[in-house]
Amino acid sequence: MNKGIKILVYVTSMGHPSMKRITNDILQGFSQLGYKVVLADLNDGSSMLGARHLLLNGEIACSVGVNYSARTMVDTDERCVYEYLDTPFVSIMLDAPYNVATGDIGFPCKNHFVCVLDKTHLEALKLCYPDKKFAGSMLLPLGGSSSEHEEDIFSSERPLDVVYSAALYKGGTFEPGWHEYEQNPYIIGILDDVAGYMLSNPVSTLTALRAVLESRGLYGDDYVQKMTPHLFSLFHFVKHRRRYNAMEILAKEDIPVEVYGKGWESVPFANKLNLHGEVDYEEVLEAFSKAKVVFQDQAEYNNGGHDRIFTAMLHGAAVVSEYSTYLAEKFEVNKDIFLFDWKNTASQLQIVKELLNNESLRLSTAISAYGKASANHRWVNRAAGIMEMVSVLGR
Repeated sequence: MNKGIKILVYVTSMGHPSMKRITNDILQGFSQLGYKVVLADLNDGSSMLGARHLLLNGEIACSVGVNYSARTMVDTDERCVYEYLDTPFVSIMLDAPYNVATGDIGFPCKNHFVCVLDKTHLEALKLCYPDKKFAGSMLLPLGGSSSEHEEDIFSSERPLDVVYSAALYKGGTFEPGWHEYEQNPYIIGILDDVAGYMLSNPVSTLTALRAVLESRGLYGDDYVQKMTPHLFSLFHFVKHRRRYNAMEILAKEDIPVEVYGKGWESVPFANKLNLHGEVDYEEVLEAFSKAKVVFQDQAEYNNGGHDRIFTAMLHGAAVVSEYSTYLAEKFEVNKDIFLFDWKNTASQLQIVKELLNNESLRLSTAISAYGKASANHRWVNRAAGIMEMVSVLGR
């Protein structure tokens, strides 16, 4: 697509604390590519009306927004305009297709493209929306958010040792949802084993589900499709239990961690953590700029990536992360980034202590990672990838 066209980008401050920053970073990414960007602010009626006028008059070449944001662009009959317009809409998913927080990605949309955080989510789209025909889809981990003082990130003081940012549900030790709603003991047994597999191996939900089914001789998509209604419960349980387990290990090792996010005050090792609770996303970014090390789980994006990885790198911190095939491909392990799995985890996480005690190692890691994140993992890079997909597959 030529640079003279107009790209419509939806922004919002609703939802997750990071939403305002992420959606505005997306807008800036397209602007940096040289496109004429039109703003559609979900919190501003006049902005939405102006964007609708341009859409209906054929002045927009492509629209981009997180999750199902375009569904709110309706005409005077309260019908979503993308249901009948050829204008492509690109959904940038902020979570798994089976996470209820992402809403209905399968809403009526004539020319609908989807970007997902994990490679296995491409399969999940088909499982969760079997009757929906998407125009295209691609793996696209979210881009990193830059520091406002990027030129000083390697010269400023870093008074925080380790920073971790994530919420914890019910103290992390809640019972799996399927124990409450499922009656079939065979289904419960399968789901228990899938959860156990994920807590022992750095794999995504669908990978674990297939492995457990096939271990029982249950091969093929029919079995996976039947288990689709349970994907959210698996994802939700494992994500929070992994978070709990990781912080418990760091606490046992007496590693000082600044934790940003709600729900940690009730864990048995809370007294060993420096808890900040739920804060504005900008405060998290400021903490990244002050951190020697940023620690990150992958939720279940073990074939993709979390934006906080790239954001931490762009803020000058060294990163220790749960294993991801994507991260292992894009960065040099043990030079740009340190990865751990769920085998011998405590010994693997000794690298956190080493980074805190060896400033030369920490700084060389941070500088090396910054170079790659700066060149390849900003929102301008993600915007270019989106335009490439639409250009290849668009009508």
